[in-house]
Amino acid sequence: MEQNAFNKTGDLFYVICRISIGLFFLITGLNKLFHPVFQGYMLKTISSLGFSNPQFMANFVAFNEAFWGLLLLLGLLTRFSSLSLIVIMLVALVTKDLHSIPTELVPLDPSVGTRPMDHFTWLTYFFFLPQVLFIMLLGMFSLYGYKAFGIDQFIKKSKTPKH
Repeated sequence: MEQNAFNKTGDLFYVICRISIGLFFLITGLNKLFHPVFQGYMLKTISSLGFSNPQFMANFVAFNEAFWGLLLLLGLLTRFSSLSLIVIMLVALVTKDLHSIPTELVPLDPSVGTRPMDHFTWLTYFFFLPQVLFIMLLGMFSLYGYKAFGIDQFIKKSKTPKH
């Protein structure tokens, strides 16, 4: 396969990932804003974390997920929208999801007894957290920008001086 074709395939895959993740954040943000079940889940989560004014914070986070997800989906302000979503994911990771990693291993055979969590196993649990994958992909989007097929592409073309 020649290099140019590979770049186009890679760019296509990159755009599919960017659009998919933008769509994910748009949908989850809208669900947290307007769907009663997700509103309750979000409010319960924010309240349990001890944030002041949990209703405002739940709506604020949900709105930002939807807003920046839409911009990422459209390829508009791709780098900034990716960085904004990274902040949301980092807060979720640090305040909630890291605490879900067990501190000890419980074997199937209770006579063996529990074992403390070793570093490599902890990393396995860490990399299983979806926020980690989202942060890595969003980091790539923040470094490379829209890449192809995005509104940023048209903005860049309109700013390019014509000779």
